[in-house]
Amino acid sequence: MATLQDRKWLRSLLWSGGLGVLWVILAIIRPETTFHLAPLLIAGAPPALYAIDTGRPQAGRVVALGASGIAISLLAMALVAVTGSMDGPPFEGFSGPLPEAFILTTVGAVLGTAFGLFRSRTPS
Repeated sequence: MATLQDRKWLRSLLWSGGLGVLWVILAIIRPETTFHLAPLLIAGAPPALYAIDTGRPQAGRVVALGASGIAISLLAMALVAVTGSMDGPPFEGFSGPLPEAFILTTVGAVLGTAFGLFRSRTPS
């Protein structure tokens, strides 16, 4: 039987996966539009949502969820790229939408994990 902590862990991964699916669908429908913040949100969601949901999360789980968020974001990014749906313009300073998505994935995971680790050290 799953414990409450396991359900919170899974729920944060499902939110990230749902955001990833949404990004892929929207990108297929509107390939000329760049959904700039999608990779940031997908990668940062698992550790941040877990930290919010648990109050004082375990640091190890926060880090593992940060890595999981990167994996989910990279998978969604690959699907968007493979379907040819990454045709929108990148932010100023990026050479293209794919490098932008990689960097924003990293930023999202770092921010989400940092928030989760901060929450793990503060009293709830």
